[in-house]
Amino acid sequence: MDFSPIPISDQKYLNYIFIGILVGNKPVTAMFDTRGNTLIPQSLADELDLTYIDQEPIDSEKGFRRAKLASMSLGDLKLEGVPVVVCKDQVVKLANDTFGNPFPAQVILGWNIISQFVFRGDLRKNQFEVQISDFKENKRKGKENTPVFKLIFNKKTYKAAIDTSRPLTIISENLAKDLKPADDEVDKTISMLGIDHDEVIYESKFAFTIDDNIVNIPTTQVEKDLNDKEIQIVFGADLLRNTTWAMYNPLGYFRARN
Repeated sequence: MDFSPIPISDQKYLNYIFIGILVGNKPVTAMFDTRGNTLIPQSLADELDLTYIDQEPIDSEKGFRRAKLASMSLGDLKLEGVPVVVCKDQVVKLANDTFGNPFPAQVILGWNIISQFVFRGDLRKNQFEVQISDFKENKRKGKENTPVFKLIFNKKTYKAAIDTSRPLTIISENLAKDLKPADDEVDKTISMLGIDHDEVIYESKFAFTIDDNIVNIPTTQVEKDLNDKEIQIVFGADLLRNTTWAMYNPLGYFRARN
């Protein structure tokens, strides 16, 4: 199995992940979003070689139209006939974050593409790669629109999801009862993110186990709606920011270590 590096953008917006890809022959900054479809704003779509499946928008407010993009490149991985959704520009262009940073992505690289390949990286070392050989048949069960895998937390096995459109990991209130309140430094960070203090807790070792590796995530947001759900842990981009990781998406397998 061979891998190709993908450049990571040095632009900041919360702690989302931005990479450099080609749509057609045009270099763009894409948000790595493990949830939903790949989105291309209309103004960019007008410059690209694509074929519309929907002649009229299927959502008039957001302007959604399904289309096939002639080509896309992720590092040395070359794709043809790529399924995308064209949308109004404002759907992709988010407001400035709480630090005043403008949203830098021109494209949202979504789960419909990410799910087909193996990705790995260590963003602390500016490493991000995609598989370019020895592709496996897709064996994922179900039709989840985000990565789902199993982990061990407090000696119990749970299903967890990864949604990199979230800056922070969320967990159910039931699981949060074992964690400690925030210290002063983390409390300041939470304030800067503009999150309700009553919904955030901090534990220096929110520890869970994957493949016999104990992994720690520093900050979690409590989400009462996750109580007693099949998935009570939804990791945000912070998981990929704090670990060395690999997403074997066609096989429905994930691993990580600090």
